[in-house]
Amino acid sequence: MIVVDDHLALLAIAGALPDLEAEGPVVTTWSFQFRMARAVADSLRSGSLSRQVADPAAATRRVLRPPAHRLVVLDPRSSMEEMIRVAVAHRANLILAELVGAALHHRAAVRITRANVGRRWATLFDAEGLDLGVIEP
Repeated sequence: MIVVDDHLALLAIAGALPDLEAEGPVVTTWSFQFRMARAVADSLRSGSLSRQVADPAAATRRVLRPPAHRLVVLDPRSSMEEMIRVAVAHRANLILAELVGAALHHRAAVRITRANVGRRWATLFDAEGLDLGVIEP
């Protein structure tokens, strides 16, 4: 299993995912799905995700109900225990705690675009023994 961020998740939905240098189904977290859906649905925003879609209404439908053969959205309840431990131990925000908690719970690799990697992420992933890779799409 490979957990991806919102940028890579959008590429997965479109069938344009670059080589992730890991094997398994591609999944994302609920919080990354929320950020992705908000970005493509909000016509007033002009971020890097919203610029990638030609038809915001169609993109929003696909993001809210991604094709399972391309992307699965994880249920955060399954990894809640790990999320809380990470949030407390590492003072992580919701997105980071959910990402690390999901990776720990599912024993998954994580692939993130450079724009989403925080300053402390490499240290935290190393401390938790997780495979973090930065992908340039």
